[in-house]
Amino acid sequence: MRIIFNIHSNRVAKAAGWRAKAIQVNDRGEALLDEALRATLLADGSSIYDHIIEQGHINDEWILIVNGITVSDESSLKRNIKDNVQMHLLSNPHAGRNVK
Repeated sequence: MRIIFNIHSNRVAKAAGWRAKAIQVNDRGEALLDEALRATLLADGSSIYDHIIEQGHINDEWILIVNGITVSDESSLKRNIKDNVQMHLLSNPHAGRNVK
């Protein structure tokens, strides 16, 4: 199973050493979302999961979109995704602000 991962944050793209990449997750046709994030490695050997997940949730600094759906909670990280899914990581422009 592979994913297509797109980084829309200059800071993360620099840390990754790439902006868009096909990532081979496993040899099955599906994977858990958190498994795919752990398989998406940055240049220093850490993963996107290590970079954006805190205590089972996506850090408020980030927005993760999977096939057009914003992912935010722990249960979403345990959902199955299929082969060739598109993922987009963006900086959250509202991070740290109390926006209503």
